[in-house]
Amino acid sequence: MVVLVRCTDDTITVALESSLDQLIKDGMIKSFLSSDEWIDTVNRVPEWKKRPVPISDSRYAALVSCF
Repeated sequence: MVVLVRCTDDTITVALESSLDQLIKDGMIKSFLSSDEWIDTVNRVPEWKKRPVPISDSRYAALVSCF
């Protein structure tokens, strides 16, 4: 499948959806069209890095060590 992408020089062209991640990593595009809206890639966080739920204030972290 192909998607519309906006290059760094503001030209708009098509790209393979399978190569979209590599184009973002290489800095070749600055946005792409998804579901009728342009998604900015400059400050985009990959899906696998997003937290599934926000961390609440009631959570605590503890360090446990065994000697």
